[in-house]
Amino acid sequence: QFASDVFQLAPSPKSASEPPWILLNAVERQGTRVDVFDSLDLGGAFRQIQYRISSDGDWNSLVFGRYFPAKGALRVKDLQQFPSASYYRRWLSLMKRLDEQEADNIRNLHQTWFDGFYWVPHPSSDRMWFTKRGGREWTFLPPGEPRHCPRLALNPRF
Repeated sequence: QFASDVFQLAPSPKSASEPPWILLNAVERQGTRVDVFDSLDLGGAFRQIQYRISSDGDWNSLVFGRYFPAKGALRVKDLQQFPSASYYRRWLSLMKRLDEQEADNIRNLHQTWFDGFYWVPHPSSDRMWFTKRGGREWTFLPPGEPRHCPRLALNPRF
């Protein structure tokens, strides 16, 4: 459900005249499985992206923390995309039902699973998919002038 939710929430350019950033159609997005995150061969899914290799700290706290917040973590008031993901709603419900120790144990198991991914969309403070043009720390594919397109966080372990 995780990968399907993520890709179903993928953005499109603001201008209808621009081609989509994501190459998958609606049926393919719905059928997306987590193994999509197990490869750096991104050409089949994206027309263009910007990426950077996350630090260990950013991958663990910022990236994982946005996708799977700890029990009792403060939520951003105007959070976008995440609340529309069924995996995320189920995650929050699970965290509410568990005591602190159980929640930590489940979250640690999910961290181990998440750490096997090569990449995920790089979340911002208020959304899952962030598309603003990045600075020098971002690498653009295909190479060329920096532009607005999805940001991806690459796992520093690979």
